[in-house]
Amino acid sequence: MADLEQKFKLELEDKMRRAKKECQYNPTRFNQMLSKYGAVETAKRLISNAKKTGIVSDGFTTLYLCGRLDLTVEHSVCKKEYQPLFSSDEIAYCEELLKTS
Repeated sequence: MADLEQKFKLELEDKMRRAKKECQYNPTRFNQMLSKYGAVETAKRLISNAKKTGIVSDGFTTLYLCGRLDLTVEHSVCKKEYQPLFSSDEIAYCEELLKTS
């Protein structure tokens, strides 16, 4: 599982670099969360907070406005290869969010 978590982390870091380059968005807070909690826990925290409050992260909103939902954490969570890292509820929430956005 550690290898899968590392692969997920590398993907999110790549998405951060691409968001900065392609959307002029520097996800500073997200980067801080990655450093503090790791990739999987960061994703889980963002999903949990959005589910509780009904408000998606600023990063999701920014990437939506840029037309780049493919660079969101939620997009990565929905990938088959990473699904063992997340609950079915977390995955379903992300799938629904991506569908309705």
